[in-house]
Amino acid sequence: VKIGSGRDPLSAVPDSSLTDAKFVWVEGIDESLYCGEIRRLGDITGVRPARIAGYWLLKKGAVWDGPKAKPGERTVLHLHGGAFYIGSANPSDITANFTRGLLEHSQSLDRVLAIDYRLTASAPNPPANPFPAALLDSLAGYLYLVQDAGFAPENITIAGDSAGGNLAIALVRHLVENPFPSLPPPGRILTVSGWFDLSMSRVGPGSSHLSNSASDIFGTLKPGRLFGEYGMTSLRGPLDFEVVKTNRYLSPSSLDCEPMKGKSLFEGFPETYVATGGAERALDESTALVERMKADGVKVVEDFPPDAMHDFVVFKWHEPERTEALIRMSAWLDRAQ
Repeated sequence: VKIGSGRDPLSAVPDSSLTDAKFVWVEGIDESLYCGEIRRLGDITGVRPARIAGYWLLKKGAVWDGPKAKPGERTVLHLHGGAFYIGSANPSDITANFTRGLLEHSQSLDRVLAIDYRLTASAPNPPANPFPAALLDSLAGYLYLVQDAGFAPENITIAGDSAGGNLAIALVRHLVENPFPSLPPPGRILTVSGWFDLSMSRVGPGSSHLSNSASDIFGTLKPGRLFGEYGMTSLRGPLDFEVVKTNRYLSPSSLDCEPMKGKSLFEGFPETYVATGGAERALDESTALVERMKADGVKVVEDFPPDAMHDFVVFKWHEPERTEALIRMSAWLDRAQ
C-alpha cells in the first residue's frame, strides 16, 4: 500500500495465493450504530460507513469450513498498526506476525479476523478517510463476528497494535457508551504499543518520549514527533487540534482528555491486557492508560518488557521479548473468564 494513499476498500482483491487465510467482504454498519460522539464528529468530517475487506488468519493445520462459529469458540478481532495511514490486514503485512504468534501459542484459538480499515491521508496526497472512518470499519468487523459469524461477544477479544491499539479502545468505548442490545461489548481487549495520545501531550523532560529516543525504532525522529505529524493531521481532517487533545476517542491518555459528562473515563470496560516495550518512546502513554483504567475499576494486566521497542511482537528477530510476550498473552487468552 502506498503511504498516504487512503486506499478505497472496494479496490481490494481476494488473494488466490493465500495459504493460511481466507478473504471475506465485510459490509458497512447500519446507520443506527453510527451514533453518539463519533457521529457528532463524523458529521463534521463527512465520514460514512463503507464496505471493507477482511482476512481470516488460520492456525496451522486448521480446516476452513466457513465463517460460522463453533459452540463456545473464541476468536480475536485484529486492528493493525501503521499510524492510521500505512499497513494492511493482508496476511502478507508484517503486523500479521502478531496474530500468527497468538495462533501458534494459544490453545483456544483456531482463527483470528483482521479488518482492512480505511487508511487516512492528507496533503500532499488527496485528503481521505479522516476520523472516524477507521473506527467505523473496526465496528463493522465486530458486527460481522457477532451477527454474521455468530461469535458470542464474551468470546471475542479486540486486539490492536500501535494505531490499532487506539482503535481497540475507541471501539469498546463506543459500545460501552452507546448500549446496543444486539451488540454488547467484547469480553476482552489486548493492546500492544498502543498510540493513546495523538496530541503527544506527555512529551517533555523526563518523559519516555525523550529518555527512550536512543532505544526505540523511532529514535531518529525529532522530539515531539512520535509517529510524525502526518498520521495525526490526516486523521483529524477538518477537526480542530483541540479535539485531538481533549477527546476520549482520539487521545485517552492525553493530559487534557475529558471523560463523558457524568461518567468516569473507563467505566464499564472489560478486562484489558496492555503490553508496551519498556524501551519505546510511547511507554508513558500505556502507563497512563493502565493507571486510568485501574482507577476506574477495570481489571488490567500490564506487560512492559524492559528491552522491547515499539510494536516488538511484529518483528520476528526481536527475541526473546517477542516470543515470551506472545506466550504470556496466549495464556491470558486461553484462561477461562
